[in-house]
Formats: sequence, C-alpha cells, structure tokens
Amino acid sequence: MKYRIEVILFISMISTGFIYGVAYHFMIMPLFGGIALHCISTGILFQAVNYLIVLFFYKKYAALKQTNKLLHTNLETDKLTELYNRRAFDNHIKSLEEHKKFSIIFIDIDNFRDFNNKYGHQTGDIVLKDVSTVIKSTVDSEGDVYRYGGEEIVVLLKDCSKDKAEKIAENIRIGMNKLHTNSFLRITLSLGVACHPEDGCDVYETIKASDSALLQAKSKGKNCVVAC
Repeated sequence: MKYRIEVILFISMISTGFIYGVAYHFMIMPLFGGIALHCISTGILFQAVNYLIVLFFYKKYAALKQTNKLLHTNLETDKLTELYNRRAFDNHIKSLEEHKKFSIIFIDIDNFRDFNNKYGHQTGDIVLKDVSTVIKSTVDSEGDVYRYGGEEIVVLLKDCSKDKAEKIAENIRIGMNKLHTNSFLRITLSLGVACHPEDGCDVYETIKASDSALLQAKSKGKNCVVAC
C-alpha cells in the first residue's frame, strides 16, 4: 500500500508536469517563439523535483505517525500481561454511548496474594501471564481485556447481552481450570457479570454492579460466575 501511494503520487506529478509543459508551449511560448521539447522537459523536471520534495515530507510524516502510534500503544499496554492497562480502560469507556448495550466481566484470581507470598512474585507473574492468555484467547474478537489493577482483570464486551457475557465468563473459568488440571498449582477465578442498561444507567454504575457480582462469587466459595 505504501509503495502504491508513492507510485500514484509520482505518476500524478509527472503527468501534471507534462500537461504544464504542453500548456506552457502552446499558450505562453508562442508569444516568445519557444521550443516544445524544452517546455515539456522543463515541466516534467519541475514536477519531478516537486515529487521528491513531497515524498520526503510524506515519509517523515509516515514515520512520525508510526512512532506516535507505538508510543500510544505502549502507554495503554500493561508490560507484564500485554493486556490493555487501567489507563486504556478509563479512556475507552469514555467513548461508550449510553444508549448502547454492553457487558462487563470483573475477574479476580482466587487467593492470589496468599499464593504469591508462598511461591514468590516471579511465579506470581507467570500465573498472571497464563491467566491473561486464557482470558484473551477466550474473549478473542468479542471484546477487549484490561488489567484493572493487581490480579483484577476486566473484560468489556460491546453489543453483548448478559446471557452471552455469562457464557463467555463461564468459558474463561473452565479454560483456567483446564490449564492447571495436571499442575501442582491450581489457579481458579471468580467472575462477576453485569450488563448495561439493565444493571446500571451508565458505565460507572455497570462497573460497580459487576464488581458487586464478583464479591458475591467470592462469598459463594470462589471459582464461579455470578451475574447481576
């Protein structure tokens, strides 16, 4: 695509130069007795120089745009889990339209702090990565996944009903259980599900409702999904 744009730009500018040369010859030079070849070559040369100048600034702009994109991505990505971070979540929810349907899944790793203290932070980081991979692969293109803070992860599902969100949450829970079935480490998740507009008149009330559902899942013995 990049080279296609450059070729189109080059052809367009050379063609403009040719037209300029012909027009210059037939409309201006008769007044001065000029030569057609000289006019046309001058026009083409003029536009070729213009092309090189425009191409230089175009490449500078493209490189700057790519750099800005990478910086923006780095600012919104959690380095450990490669999920979106809390900053990204706070930015993304601002664009949610209040009349649209969306669901939120609040996820917490059960007993993570006790586990982290027992096996060490390095192993805890591995668990966070594994959990994030399971969640991201399960959600796939259905929504966006964020590391909300510590061991808490939030899934934002646009245009998603509560029933569908609850099924996705259950698939995440089952997927996590399967991942560590044959391991001495058994990692489980508690998940709370809420949907807008049923459970909250705006995104902040919906977040609060999903967090409340998560607390209910914890009180029910953990390793389960609770929907408002």
